[in-house]
Amino acid sequence: MTNVIKFHLVQDFPETLVLPPLAAKKLIPDWFKKIPPTNEDDLTVKKCVPFIDAMGAGYTILSHMDIVMYQTKEKEVRLWHSDEKMKELYQRWPPIETHPNRQFPGSPMSGYTMCKYMSPWIIETAPGYSTIFLPPINRLEIPIVPLVGLVDTDTYFNNVNIPFIHTAMEPDDKKHVIPAGTPICQVIPYKREDWKAEYTWMENKPLAKQKKERVKITKDRLDWYKNNAHQKKKYV
Repeated sequence: MTNVIKFHLVQDFPETLVLPPLAAKKLIPDWFKKIPPTNEDDLTVKKCVPFIDAMGAGYTILSHMDIVMYQTKEKEVRLWHSDEKMKELYQRWPPIETHPNRQFPGSPMSGYTMCKYMSPWIIETAPGYSTIFLPPINRLEIPIVPLVGLVDTDTYFNNVNIPFIHTAMEPDDKKHVIPAGTPICQVIPYKREDWKAEYTWMENKPLAKQKKERVKITKDRLDWYKNNAHQKKKYV
């Protein structure tokens, strides 16, 4: 059975701005595609299946419009518009708001200006399923770093706005552009289940098995995990 995650667009949002969330696997960046599988006899990250799996997991929420923002010398974040049409869009559907620092007293986040992407999407999952909101995974080139959050999207039917830090923005009035289509956040639905940790001391028989498997992995280091351990995940 295929589970369904629904993305509902808020009612009065203009069709011209609609950029629907996409399966994250469709947004693998060019820099990754250009990496060779080996480099000076070493395997590169191009051969790391867990790295690729993480980048392609779930769905990515994209910036629905060009967002031009800057931080004043007083550390106030403001939006900048180039024409009246953009000004009207900002006023009717503000893409960015801020969280005051007093909401993060004593935390490492209190030293940053916390922005908030006003997502036009309501996410709905089946009963028993929640959604984790993550920064775009392994995308360190994107200067937008959302805070991680878990939302019970089966019972909370509302917009989930996304607090984030803009790592390149300083209080210098310099304008920063978040182009339309920029990955803002990666969302991964999951089933809520109870878990209990157990700790064991590996005995001789399973230890011997582990060592035997390690020998196989070492001999076929290029594709052992891909061919023997990897389980396919499907997000469409």
